[in-house]
Amino acid sequence: MRTEFRLPGYGGAALFLRSHVVPPRTLATDGQRLVFDVGFLSPDRFTWYLARPAGDGFAERLATFLFRAAADFHPENSLQTFSDLEMGLTISVRTSTDSRVELEVTLVEEAAAPVDDSDGLNFETSRVVLASSAQAASVLVGGSVAAFDMEF
Repeated sequence: MRTEFRLPGYGGAALFLRSHVVPPRTLATDGQRLVFDVGFLSPDRFTWYLARPAGDGFAERLATFLFRAAADFHPENSLQTFSDLEMGLTISVRTSTDSRVELEVTLVEEAAAPVDDSDGLNFETSRVVLASSAQAASVLVGGSVAAFDMEF
């Protein structure tokens, strides 16, 4: 089972997340593991980074961040950068208006790579989209390890 999330922006930009479970041998762990594919879409490219493990409570923390980015009057001043160190993902609010919020998304390209080796996307989106995306982020936990009864 795979679940998908899309945070669209103006001009065709988007951040994609797909959650799925991988067998123990994939990440050299004792059990199945929930991982995320991270996609960046801009007018001139589309890039996927596959099977990125995330820290505990990733989907819930992301949903909270997105909702606060939509609701806070000046989220660029009031909201701390969203960060998941295990995945290497950060999302920060750069600027905002009454209806738009500019996000900067950064992902370390290789899990063991230094922060300097990163990819990212900067785009504007609406506050309405951020609020609805906050609700949609909860679907990412639908692909949790507990939801699978299969053996690998």
